[in-house]
Amino acid sequence: MPISKSLTTKEVARLCSVSDATVKRWDDAGVLKSERTSGGHRRFRAEEVARFQLEQDLGLKKSHGDESINAAVARRRPNKNLSDCSYFRALVAGCEEEAANLLINYFLHEKNLSGLFDDLLAPAMRKIGELWVAGELTVAQEHLATRTAISSLYKLRCVVPVCDPNGKTAVCCAIEGDFHELPTHLAQIIFESEGWDVVNFGANLPLYSLTEEISHLSPKLICISSTIMADIERLSRDYKDFSESQPRRNASVVLGGRGFQNPGIRRRLPAELYPENFTQLSEFVRNLS
Repeated sequence: MPISKSLTTKEVARLCSVSDATVKRWDDAGVLKSERTSGGHRRFRAEEVARFQLEQDLGLKKSHGDESINAAVARRRPNKNLSDCSYFRALVAGCEEEAANLLINYFLHEKNLSGLFDDLLAPAMRKIGELWVAGELTVAQEHLATRTAISSLYKLRCVVPVCDPNGKTAVCCAIEGDFHELPTHLAQIIFESEGWDVVNFGANLPLYSLTEEISHLSPKLICISSTIMADIERLSRDYKDFSESQPRRNASVVLGGRGFQNPGIRRRLPAELYPENFTQLSEFVRNLS
């Protein structure tokens, strides 16, 4: 996976399956904008290349035997840990543009959202959480990193192609008392890429309020995240009422995050899926679509 903040002319040519000269003509014509290094070389931001690809319906060839492009992309994948560190550093420093370019650059080459979230974003956020618990990051630094991650996701979301609408609705939220909204954004982007209409209620949503909303929305999928769980007894009672409600019976329920990893909690809060990662979530949603 590439970790550079910008792409060379040759790399853009490989991604778009054209010659270097064609990329230069696009740049000269102003349809694909570049920046110049101190030495006069063209460099293209990943976000700009993604925008251009979507507008022109360009991308990696998918025909059999296209070794030249696929091999060229594979050769630029460095050590995974180094990639994690690059994104981690961008988040801690609050560098929104750099963080967004790293995500988009990965997506341009890999075309794999769940892999992007599992291999790049989740490890970086997990490391940030561990450092905060250890007292090596302040609350302010943790908040800055999280907001930077969300900002980079907004920019990624703008360049992710979506399937034709499947006519189904999914809802996302985090349980009451959990103020971590990032998992809901990740789930939303995955669902939208599969053609779902998504309503994201964000963090700290009481289950009774969720029940009221789904009675109007009639979703086919409900995704609830939990990073922390303060009052399991109350949550169990609320979840029982939620599960027995008529609107909920017509939808598949996914419970994801560290809060749902304990087997005892899973027995209290039954669901169709407790994903261990975003790859599992993506596969489950694809089978529902």
